[in-house]
Amino acid sequence: MAQAAVLYSTPEAGCRTAGQPPELDAVVRHLSHELRQPLSTIDTAAYYLQLILSGADTRAGQQLEKIQQMVHQMSWILSDAVHYAQAAKPRPAWVDLCEMITDHVMAQAVEQNVELDWNDCSPAPLVLMDAAQGQHLVRTILNVFRQIARTEQPLHVSLQRDGAHATFECSCEAGEELLAHAAELFEPFTPHLPPGSGLALASVKRIAEAHRGSASIEGTGGVLRLEVRLPSE
Repeated sequence: MAQAAVLYSTPEAGCRTAGQPPELDAVVRHLSHELRQPLSTIDTAAYYLQLILSGADTRAGQQLEKIQQMVHQMSWILSDAVHYAQAAKPRPAWVDLCEMITDHVMAQAVEQNVELDWNDCSPAPLVLMDAAQGQHLVRTILNVFRQIARTEQPLHVSLQRDGAHATFECSCEAGEELLAHAAELFEPFTPHLPPGSGLALASVKRIAEAHRGSASIEGTGGVLRLEVRLPSE
């Protein structure tokens, strides 16, 4: 029992008595930590096997590539789960949302397929939020919409100041089925998003609301549009 208490202890839970059930956020965080190590080992092994089998066995190479893709997908799922459970308590600070969006667009190497539009954002609005959760929010939105949109279709990303709020919007053309189920895309484990995205937009909504903001999504005129509003300086 003593070992179990240590396993699930967290800085925020110092007053928890022995034998008391662990909080959900602690369980999710520790599961994520424990699973990342074997996933990293599998990814590394697949990488070296690809080097060894390079050109020797096409089918084996294809299967190893699939393994790596699945490992990366699992890493996304774990990250979404941690943020959805809010295992990392918000530690708000003033951050430059414009800079954060631009950095992630460039990091994903999709800048040529993204139309950036900074409306009424001079100077850029600062938003009060936890930097790690803000980065996850931006990265998740761009990743999901990049998968939804066809390769040749651009994502439209805009940021504008709206009174005491900053409004971050991402949109792209989408299929009729996805547009018809737009209202369900914030639901955990919705089947309408790409594989591995079951908690993605659900975590976006949770993060926005945890920072006194909001998230909404709609599908009209063949376009799926997600909007996040956050308190701004």
